[in-house]
Amino acid sequence: MPKKAKKKRSINIPIQLRHTCPACEFRYWHYIPYGDEALEKSKEHMVYQVLESKITGTERERSIVELNTYWACCGLAAELLSDHNKILSKQDVDFDVKMRVAKDNPSMIKRFKMIDGIVYIEPISISLANMKRLESRKYFPKAFPIMAGMVDMDEEKLVAEAKSRMTRHT
Repeated sequence: MPKKAKKKRSINIPIQLRHTCPACEFRYWHYIPYGDEALEKSKEHMVYQVLESKITGTERERSIVELNTYWACCGLAAELLSDHNKILSKQDVDFDVKMRVAKDNPSMIKRFKMIDGIVYIEPISISLANMKRLESRKYFPKAFPIMAGMVDMDEEKLVAEAKSRMTRHT
C-alpha cells in the first residue's frame, strides 16, 4: 500500500519585505510579518523552518480622509494668508506646496514643459485617481509641515483647526 502524503497546512500571513531586520539589524532581505495578528499566526511555524510561499502584493486604497484634510488645510492656509489686496484660493496654496515639495524631491514633478522658450513645471496630481498610495505616503508627510510653516503655525494645530472647520461645515 502506498504511503499517504502529508497534508500541507497553509496559513495566510501578511508580510512586509524589509532590507534590514528590525530585531538583529542584519542587512539582508527579510520577510517580516506585518502587524500583531500576522506575528501571532507566524508563531505556528518553527524558527528557520523552510516554508513554501506564494507572495502577492496588496495595494491599499488611498485615504479619502487624508485627502480631505489636506484640502481643508489648504483652504485654511489660503484664508490666513489672504488679505484685502490679494485673495488666495486653496488651489493657489496647493500649487505653492507642490512646488516647495518638488524643490527637494524632483520625483514629485510630473514633467517640464517649454512654451515660447520659457520652462514651466507641471507638478504631480494628488487626486485619488492619479496618485498611488505609496506616492501619497511620501508626499503628505512633507506637505503638511510646509503648509504649517507658510502660516507660522504648528502642524498639529493646523490640522486640528482644519478638521474642526470640516465638521462645522458638514
